[in-house]
Amino acid sequence: MKRLGWTSVGAGVLIAVATGGVSFAQQGAPQPPTRVISKIRGDLYKFQNNQHNSWFLVTSEGVIVGDPINAEAATWLKNEIAQRFKVPVRYLVYSHYHWDHARGARVFDDTAELVGHANMAAEIKDAVANIQAGVTRGLDKNKDGKIERSEAQGGTAQAFDDLDTNRDGAIDGAEISGDVRPPESTYTDRRTITLGGKRVELIHPGPNHSADGTIVYFPAERVVFGVDWINVRATAGNLVTPAPLDQWLRSLKLVEALDFDLVAPGHGNIGTKADMTDQVQYFEELIKGVSAGIAAGRTVEQLQASNLLEKYSWWPGFAQGRNANIAAAYQQLSAGSR
Repeated sequence: MKRLGWTSVGAGVLIAVATGGVSFAQQGAPQPPTRVISKIRGDLYKFQNNQHNSWFLVTSEGVIVGDPINAEAATWLKNEIAQRFKVPVRYLVYSHYHWDHARGARVFDDTAELVGHANMAAEIKDAVANIQAGVTRGLDKNKDGKIERSEAQGGTAQAFDDLDTNRDGAIDGAEISGDVRPPESTYTDRRTITLGGKRVELIHPGPNHSADGTIVYFPAERVVFGVDWINVRATAGNLVTPAPLDQWLRSLKLVEALDFDLVAPGHGNIGTKADMTDQVQYFEELIKGVSAGIAAGRTVEQLQASNLLEKYSWWPGFAQGRNANIAAAYQQLSAGSR
């Protein structure tokens, strides 16, 4: 595999996503993963594996890493850290239990303490027994406890062959989440990890995209990291969860209230605090606009055809994402008004 170079950015400047090393010579052929390490600020780095982002912080006593993403990505990152910094990984901090971010922590378990929220072990157990909650579980249309290839969509479809370990054409909870290791130490509301004179703060935002989410805050670097429910110049990725929209909004406001300059999401580019404020306002306007539409007797199709949230139309993928957000908000807020 071609090793990609490192990029570096100063405060307030966005990291450009690198795509070098990917071959398009044969259409439909499997492509090698795009893996990039970029400096965010100081000794804090972003790790990109295809469309997923994680992070690591280098100290004199070792390294603290974020989500492993998967075993292959984690192995690559571990080797890069060992070669470049000559110090072991001492902590691995999970953002949440979902398989596309949390698989592969076993790669670091020889030297690292696995850290996650107190709800994480129960979420993993449920995911193994019943398929991951949210969109993934919703793909099981025939309710047989498995996702057939014809049912798979999005990231599940892209990773289907990797997940289908017994090659029976269907994936169950054990195949999807069996490589997600429970945390070895947990916290409930907040926890501070100090290593080599550097500090990382873990903050539970409450239920939103999952019940075990962790915000990772780097006070010295003035950076905050969050996965799947924090977006930069993008609509919300997935509102099909048990958490009510007002809880999502409270979570976003909790992040906005922190003292930071840069926000690093689990997908997409790094942004600024102003981008975080835009996310808060987007959610406020989504809830307000859909609630008003329901009260006025408008249908979800009418709201989707309106100019609701049009001020954010410059965001990439806005139209499709906005319509999905309106539909999810309409379903949830309609149920709450009955």
